[in-house]
Amino acid sequence: MDRQLFDRIDEAGTPVDLRRLHAAAVRTITDPRMLSTFHDRLFCRVVALAEQALERDGWGPAPARYCWLELGSGARREQMISTDQDNALVYDSPEGAEHAVEGYFAEMARRVVGGLDDAGYPLCRGYVMAVNPRWRGTPEQWARRIQGYLDYPDWSNVRLLLIAADQRPACGDAGLGHRVRKGVVSALRDARYALWSAADHGWRVGRAALTALGRLRTGAEERQGMVDIKTGLYAPLVGSVRLWALRAGIEEPGTRERIEVLEKSGLWSAEEARAAAEALRICLALRWKRHRDCLLADRPPDDWVDPAELPRDMVDQLFRALSATRALQKRTYQYFQHLYRRG
Repeated sequence: MDRQLFDRIDEAGTPVDLRRLHAAAVRTITDPRMLSTFHDRLFCRVVALAEQALERDGWGPAPARYCWLELGSGARREQMISTDQDNALVYDSPEGAEHAVEGYFAEMARRVVGGLDDAGYPLCRGYVMAVNPRWRGTPEQWARRIQGYLDYPDWSNVRLLLIAADQRPACGDAGLGHRVRKGVVSALRDARYALWSAADHGWRVGRAALTALGRLRTGAEERQGMVDIKTGLYAPLVGSVRLWALRAGIEEPGTRERIEVLEKSGLWSAEEARAAAEALRICLALRWKRHRDCLLADRPPDDWVDPAELPRDMVDQLFRALSATRALQKRTYQYFQHLYRRG
């Protein structure tokens, strides 16, 4: 990462200043991991600006330790060039000061989420942001919330658990973030029904975009012949790996790192791990290329790829990635179905 760019982020006085840096950086950064580092640094600057504004406006300094969490692709360090917000907040609450502490961090959440929006990160349409009380609280509140979802594991609650499982401390006291993540993974490790429900949902309605006969499942009308590699490749691959990692108690949120630990632990063979890692590499490369092509053409980024426009070797790689992901999904479904039925 360019040291000068970091300095400019740290010197920015408003989220609007950061928006200009964001707009320039996404056009020039060519490495996904470097882009993830850029997103982290900008996020933390927005938090710092919000904290400064709170003190100026009479709220005083932060009344307790806190940690902002990245969720979703940000937690996995798999963001694309254009990304919306997925964040959460955990904080301590000294005894007797709960009301004042909650008021402060509710206001901080409002300002940080608004600042990120101003800086070029659109609001999450699913409302997975710290302005939603569901996505902020003390470690104890987080633990009760997670247990509440597990006590009534319908699909909406299982979905919330899966979102909470992919989290990474972004700024603040990382120990608080690790404590919450550890609690989520520990709670889900033996939640057999929730894990089976997620595997079943993926196999029934979220399969890889490849039929049993090896044909592509493509879009309709103006998307005819095109493949949505986010919903048809990335999501089923990441989702399957996540379930195996949770069952193994792996706290690392990154898909690549989860695959490595699954292999080292002996839960996956070297061949299974290689196939999943290669599918992830191909998927991220195709998504990155598509997003960059859209950006350079001044179009909103999307994940629709037309195989007819790809070089032959990339088409072959796409089919291999889809085939590996479909096989992993099937194996995941069968494993967690057996695990649940075994009781």
